[in-house]
Amino acid sequence: MTGPLQWPQGLNNDTPLPYATWKVMDLVDGHLSAAEVARLAGVTEAEVVQAMDEAGRRARSHERLLRPVDAELQAQITRMLGSVVGPIAGVLVEEAMEDLGAEPRAGQLFQHLSHELEPHQRSAFAHLAREQELA
Repeated sequence: MTGPLQWPQGLNNDTPLPYATWKVMDLVDGHLSAAEVARLAGVTEAEVVQAMDEAGRRARSHERLLRPVDAELQAQITRMLGSVVGPIAGVLVEEAMEDLGAEPRAGQLFQHLSHELEPHQRSAFAHLAREQELA
């Protein structure tokens, strides 16, 4: 990467990032190159590139989790959950939507549903949500 580095679109101070990524991103100011950021952070340029990629992925995920659950997203989540738990998925999603009240966010729905699942189901559900770019 040459030229000044910019934060990935959607990244902000509220985006949850691992410390190693924030350590790099904190130095990205639109003026410093990857080499300069690497030197100041005490990491390699490759690690700067990895941190930029990680920050971008997490920013997109964070934005997806903050979006309101509309009928289309609810149907997608129900289908995805159905592949993990079977036909009971529709009931679980409907109950979760009722519990969450007006205008729930995707992250709230995922979190609520996860509490209803066994650990192996929770893992599969999370994997599918990331794979299908719903979370």
